[in-house]
Amino acid sequence: QMHQAVLKLKNLLNVEKDIYLQIFNIEEEKCEAIIKKSGKVLEELSVSQERLLNKIESLEKERIKLMEEYKKHRNMHFHGSEITLQDIIDSVDAASASSLKQAGVELKNVLLKVKNIQDVNSQLLKDNMEFYDILISGLKNSSTLRSGYGSDGKEKGRVFNPVLFNIKA
Repeated sequence: QMHQAVLKLKNLLNVEKDIYLQIFNIEEEKCEAIIKKSGKVLEELSVSQERLLNKIESLEKERIKLMEEYKKHRNMHFHGSEITLQDIIDSVDAASASSLKQAGVELKNVLLKVKNIQDVNSQLLKDNMEFYDILISGLKNSSTLRSGYGSDGKEKGRVFNPVLFNIKA
């Protein structure tokens, strides 16, 4: 019989994994948006990502509380004050241990995927920013960029919106 806290912990890790998968999918969409230079899309994606990260934050608080409760319940003492997932894995029966370990490993793999794609995206953003900077410095004197209107009075320079908007990477 898997201890209640261990079961809760496993479920929590799986929920976190699912949210991080959503974050990964958003990062993939961000990648396209950066390449297409769609600032608006990038902004919207960042907003939904922020919501998911807030969820993760409260899940993390819950996870830490669960682990602390488990530590008290089992009357476990550690050299470090922090209890780790490995500590719990080491202290439970084989079946619980293996399902908890699997949840932990899957979460870690998704986290690595997220980290990798975020690295790629921030490099892409940097490269694109350089592209925009070069473009803008070459066009500094054009009326289009200054006023946003051409000599015929029609709005121009919309292409530059993505540059002018603050990217929350």
